[in-house]
Amino acid sequence: MLSCAAKAPPREIIVAAASSLTDVLTSLQAEAERTTGVHILFHFAGSGIIRKQIEQGFPADVFFSAASTDMDELEKAGFLESDTKLNLLSNSIVLIGGNDQAAISSFLELSSLLASTSLVAIGNPASVPAGRYAVQALTSLGLYSMVEKKLVLGGNARQVLQYVQSGSVPLGIVFATDVVKQLFGFSDKTLDFPVHYQVAVMVTSGYKHESERLVEFFHGDIARAAFFKAGFGTL
Repeated sequence: MLSCAAKAPPREIIVAAASSLTDVLTSLQAEAERTTGVHILFHFAGSGIIRKQIEQGFPADVFFSAASTDMDELEKAGFLESDTKLNLLSNSIVLIGGNDQAAISSFLELSSLLASTSLVAIGNPASVPAGRYAVQALTSLGLYSMVEKKLVLGGNARQVLQYVQSGSVPLGIVFATDVVKQLFGFSDKTLDFPVHYQVAVMVTSGYKHESERLVEFFHGDIARAAFFKAGFGTL
């Protein structure tokens, strides 16, 4: 009798990525798998949430963060292969509102709008980079105290977007790549650090070669064109 050898399980790598990258990374999955020769599982969440999950043992092979601070914390704690870390993308934060609201262009208009609104949605600053950036920008402009008691905190930037799109919250602050229409764009000068996305391979990855190839793919022409089309700046 001929015996059939058991098939080896498919090789898989887990990419833990900021929720703002959901659409563009999903669109790149097939090409990324052809390039690396492994199946890719995406885990999307706020970058701060992912950092804590990795610290608690989540088996990510690659981390794609929307904030350098979360990547820096993991690097200091010895969780990532430092020589694989790349500054890859840039983004910005914007104020959004209902479809009937007109764009504003001045500080006085922004101040008046925030003063008159009932609620403002932002990502939870403790775990969502867009929320941290929102607090930094509002504080820099001297407007945070005006809205502090009006804030509705979302678990990620996409949830903030849903709050505003549903009409449950009149205004929100999200990444520019999350929306088509914006009311006001915040200058990088209002932030402590520019909005840079970083990617790196984790020390605990069981597929470091394939993970490194994936990081190289994200830095290559095909991925960069997709990121640019999605509204990200490429570094």
